[in-house]
Amino acid sequence: MAKGIQDYSAQESVAPYVKAVVATGNDQDACRAVHMNGTSASVTLTVDGSDIAFWLIKGNEYPISATKSSSTSVVFLY
Repeated sequence: MAKGIQDYSAQESVAPYVKAVVATGNDQDACRAVHMNGTSASVTLTVDGSDIAFWLIKGNEYPISATKSSSTSVVFLY
């Protein structure tokens, strides 16, 4: 399940992101946003237990709380 505002410490709440992790294709901790590092492409992200296809544009950040990505070009921001 996606994290709510109460699930973050004070330090995490005031910082935009405190950690970046490259997607592995396996389940990971729910992130605060995703960043597309590679070429723009259709990527399947697992959001709240459902697989959803998104068109992600290179260099952009999206406020999507995901736990899995079909592409290792995606960076999870925490």
